Formats: sequence, structure tokens, C-alpha cells
Amino acid sequence: MDKLLLFRFRPSISILRRFMCTPQGGANQPTSRDSPIGARYRPNEFQKFILVWTKKYKSKAEIPKEVSLDLLERTRSEARIKLSNYLILLTILASVYAVFSGKAAAKRGESVQQMNLDWHKQYEEDYKKKQEAQKN
Repeated sequence: MDKLLLFRFRPSISILRRFMCTPQGGANQPTSRDSPIGARYRPNEFQKFILVWTKKYKSKAEIPKEVSLDLLERTRSEARIKLSNYLILLTILASVYAVFSGKAAAKRGESVQQMNLDWHKQYEEDYKKKQEAQKN
């Protein structure tokens, strides 16, 4: 009885194994970036720029008409990381500049509080001049 039951479900088990298992990377699978296996995609100009910027190709002329989708995804991820690193560096430089310019302004006696007081004084003077001009 058990053999009959196993014989009945064996085809569905092999189908499940086939769809659930991932193939192992063997020596017979090409690993180059122009792999013929997998989905192919025609990159647009921006994607070509990213491919060159991340140094996957030396120039736009060297990029083939179709590249693998996996290559584009990896390149996009590398470009995101590269751009994030540049933005982090820019943020650090801007912060250092803000600290030094703030220290220099403090040495000159400038402060936000003093600038606010000066602005209010100027506003009150303008208001008084307008009031006097309306009375005359």
C-alpha cells in the first residue's frame, strides 16, 4: 500500500524539487559579464552612463546592444553605493565648513541673537519713519 501511495505522489514531488531547488554554479556555466544565459536587456543612455561610471566598460562605444539584467542590477547597486559615499563626503565637508565659519563669526562678535536684535531695531525705525510720514 505504501509503495502504491509513493508511486502516486512521486511525479508531483519531482516537479516540486525541480522548481524549488536552485541550480548550483558549476564550471560549465559562463561567469563573464556578457553571459548568454539569462534575460537580456537593451540599456538606455543613462544606464550606459552608469555602466561606464562604475567601470564595467571603458566607454559607451564598447557597451553591447544587449546586456544581462543581472549586470544592470549590480551596476545600479554599485552606482547607488558610490553616490552615497560621495554625498557622505560632501556632508562631512559642509559640516566642517559650517563649524569653522561659525567659530570665525563668533570671534567677530556676530551671533544669531545679535542679528535678530538688529533686525528688530531696523524694523522699528522704519515703522516710526512711516508713522511720521503719514502724520505730516
